[in-house]
Amino acid sequence: MKKIIEVTREPNGWEYWEFPACFATVYMQIGGLTAGRQSVITLYGVASGISHVQLDMTDREHFPPGFRFNENGVIGEYDDYIGFTMGFAGYTCERYDKSNERAAVSAAIKKSIDAGRPVLMNFGKYYSWCAIVGYDEEAGTLYGLDDVENYWKDRTGECDNGMFVTGDWYEYMAEAVVVTGRTAPSVTYDDVFRRMAGIMEAMERKGYGRHSIDYLRDAANFEGYDGESYLELAGRVASLVALLIDQRSWLSNFFKDLANADAFKDKARYLKQIAALYGGSADVCWLAWHMVGSFPERPELDAENCAKLLPSPIYRNAIAEAVEVILGNDRRVLDCLKEMMGNTTGE
Repeated sequence: MKKIIEVTREPNGWEYWEFPACFATVYMQIGGLTAGRQSVITLYGVASGISHVQLDMTDREHFPPGFRFNENGVIGEYDDYIGFTMGFAGYTCERYDKSNERAAVSAAIKKSIDAGRPVLMNFGKYYSWCAIVGYDEEAGTLYGLDDVENYWKDRTGECDNGMFVTGDWYEYMAEAVVVTGRTAPSVTYDDVFRRMAGIMEAMERKGYGRHSIDYLRDAANFEGYDGESYLELAGRVASLVALLIDQRSWLSNFFKDLANADAFKDKARYLKQIAALYGGSADVCWLAWHMVGSFPERPELDAENCAKLLPSPIYRNAIAEAVEVILGNDRRVLDCLKEMMGNTTGE
């Protein structure tokens, strides 16, 4: 027997927010929603904490090959972001890992797909989230959508109408999350705000952003590269800036919408300040994006030319200064959040 759920063809293209994008596939399918996907992704990007992860240029584990990020691993070091997200959504779920036999996991996935509910699954070392949307019982394969539409499709060499097909999914599976029903939400917006502040404090203590700034300013980190290696290094710098852009742009819109909602009138003053700070950071991010050569309308700023500029301290310091401004605004956002919540955080 073969069954595939027809879903909106995302999370493809959301490589910076892959867990929220995959969760949105499940959420919208269960709720029968066909519009407002971007808002759902943003909401659960904030609820999961992915929106406030910082990455460290000095840690290659944060930057897997292929323009990918290990933001899921970083937020997983903070707390159980999956459980928190489910509590906010008001879902009950079952979670499976390698301690469960393949047959048990397969049966749970089949039951969920038969009920019309996609399954969240992460694969491999870098916790790449996918939405499992179908199965072929005879072949023992699963059908899924990954975050960038090519990672698992290229690895398996199989594709069916834009979905990847994999028979060795259990070998690579780190965890499968099967939504089993609805319940009263156990997590409130105030809980989300407090946890957000706690995550920001944790990132600040770990110094990930500061490490990246120092890395960019140290000439020794940019010596001994040539040809393709310079392009790879430029890609890592671009990855850092790209994540900052996605986070700050969506956060600015998210807090602006909250500030205009009646339910948050008592917090509107703070929410407007936060939205403005993130909006300013997004503008700075776009300036940095120009600098790393990732703006197709400006062919003179392509990655190859920018890679050649990496040895220049003036060039690297300009990008580092942009990141410095963004982190400064993050500190102001944190102060604003803590004042709004009475100086209590999620820690």
